[in-house]
Amino acid sequence: MPDDDGPMIGDAAPSGETSGLASVIQIDREEEIAAVCGRIDATPTFAVVVHAPRGNRKLATELGIRRLQRHADEAGKVVAIATGSGALAARARQAGIPVSRRPENVRWDAGGRLTLRVPGRTLVLPSIGRYAQGSFVLLLALVFIGLAVTVAPAGRVVAYPPAEQVTKVITISASPDWDDVDIVALEVPASQVSAERTLTLVVPTTGTVPLPAKHASVVLTITNSTQQEALVPAGAVLLAQPGAVVFEVGADTQIAAGAAVTQGATAREPGPRANLPAGTAWKWEDPRFQGLAAANPQPAAGGTLEPQPAVDTRDIASINALAQGLGRSDTVRRILLEARPHDAVFLGTAEASIEPGDLSAPAGEPADILTLEVRVLVSALAVTQGTLEEVAHSVLASERPGRELIPGSVYARETGARRLDPEKNLVRTEIVIGGLFAVEATPEMVRDAVKGKSLSSAKSILASQYGIDDAEVDVTPGWAPWLPRFGFRIDVEFRSRTPAETPNAEGAAEHAPGPTATAPAATPSPGP
Repeated sequence: MPDDDGPMIGDAAPSGETSGLASVIQIDREEEIAAVCGRIDATPTFAVVVHAPRGNRKLATELGIRRLQRHADEAGKVVAIATGSGALAARARQAGIPVSRRPENVRWDAGGRLTLRVPGRTLVLPSIGRYAQGSFVLLLALVFIGLAVTVAPAGRVVAYPPAEQVTKVITISASPDWDDVDIVALEVPASQVSAERTLTLVVPTTGTVPLPAKHASVVLTITNSTQQEALVPAGAVLLAQPGAVVFEVGADTQIAAGAAVTQGATAREPGPRANLPAGTAWKWEDPRFQGLAAANPQPAAGGTLEPQPAVDTRDIASINALAQGLGRSDTVRRILLEARPHDAVFLGTAEASIEPGDLSAPAGEPADILTLEVRVLVSALAVTQGTLEEVAHSVLASERPGRELIPGSVYARETGARRLDPEKNLVRTEIVIGGLFAVEATPEMVRDAVKGKSLSSAKSILASQYGIDDAEVDVTPGWAPWLPRFGFRIDVEFRSRTPAETPNAEGAAEHAPGPTATAPAATPSPGP
């Protein structure tokens, strides 16, 4: 149903009322004007749409369209033309007749003006010149193209290109009082950085404590004073009085009526408490055996204590001293190097704070080891990753002109030639700075190579042209079959899975995880 003012094609009208409806008559290309006028007269409605899908030779002439319009005026009707013919549409507009390509899209208020069909609506273009109307249509087309571009699929490529490591020895000055980077003088701002780690200290215990070790045993005489045979199962419980020391019968025991048998029993818990004298009073735990009397002519024996490892006060003093010594350990200070592999950390300014936790056991408690959780916080001045990469772009780019420095691959280590100036709050030191450079590709080259390609084709092109066998190619939304044809809609990021060199000690270096590897156990955090 059209959404514009005017008669409604196909609507039902109240009885005797047809002025709100429009009839549609379809004519062919060769139909005569007189026949068309006769068919208009035969319609029951005030408004009539002449539908000529392929146009009409007679109506496309000036004389023909005037005859149609004059006849409609004399008959008291209004007409519109629905056609795909440009010639007929232009002639009808010249006569001020509404024109549309489809009958249901007629705008009866359009007159001789151009209309533009957009989803769900027919727009009437302003009554201006032909060139102005063309410019308006072009503007609308550009708006739609802009919308299509902005909401079109977006691509993302994460590539791991073949890379070459480049290093250089430089001397830099760093101070927390500076805000800007001076690449020429190699003067950079420094920040206080920190890393936290929880360490578990362990020492063997040296104390001893006597503990129950062996179980006491006893030989019992069990007398059946009833008139029935009795069966005492293995594990039946006897309580020695006083103290209710628990003993368990060692085996199934069959006792005839009026008879007595001997059977062994063992204390449930170890230790000398179960070493009982002869003639101890016994009571069955199970009331079914109350007719059976138990006695021990010989004492219960064999329960012993044995010395076991335990925490001594000297062990506690030893582990506390070990905890306090962590603050002076170079190994502990290097936690910061492991936690921040892409910063230039100045170990000479490092400080460690120690916060001991609770001991695993107090003095006198049985244990073969004593443990202590210690929270270690190491802080120092450092040139952070962002600043270091800015320096690397400057000093290393000249070594490999035209190559792309892979973000996150930059590292630095001190060589040991360091000078601290506390009065000026300044560190001047010699460092080895290094990073990875992509061998053959740049992000722009990758972007141009993959635009408009399917995901599989993009990966194949990267492998064949640039040797990038490891790449992650995604498109959003996921149903889009190809990457965007517009390069600015594709985000390209270079990474490296190759471990970058990072400092382990002053004057020495070893390999540490690169930017995409698992982070170390420490939790780095910027200082104030």
